Amino acid sequence: MRRVATIVGLCIVCPLALGAQQLKGAVFSPKSGIVCDKKAQFCADAEGISLAYTKEYLGETAERVMLERINSAGKAGYDLTWFALSNGVDCKTQLKRCTVNKHSDKIDAAHTKALFGH
Repeated sequence: MRRVATIVGLCIVCPLALGAQQLKGAVFSPKSGIVCDKKAQFCADAEGISLAYTKEYLGETAERVMLERINSAGKAGYDLTWFALSNGVDCKTQLKRCTVNKHSDKIDAAHTKALFGH
């Protein structure tokens, strides 16, 4: 039993040992190049907010909520390439970067790497 606990303990430490950086709040990266926000109910890739990834990783309800937001603003009025996450991080896919907030030019390294790979 002690051996299993040690193995599990090591697995929790592995991402930190490999230099992986944690995303903040309700934001997670299900795989490289995709960031999802459970609280804001959307997922995005390097091109912007993705309804397909939103449905895949957060479900049909989240996809429907995102689609309603887009439709209520009008497709021309909703920029899918620039979005704020519920943890305050602001991402601009055209610039290929995420900043600590929308009023800052300071790059958020963890979110930028998760989304754009750099």
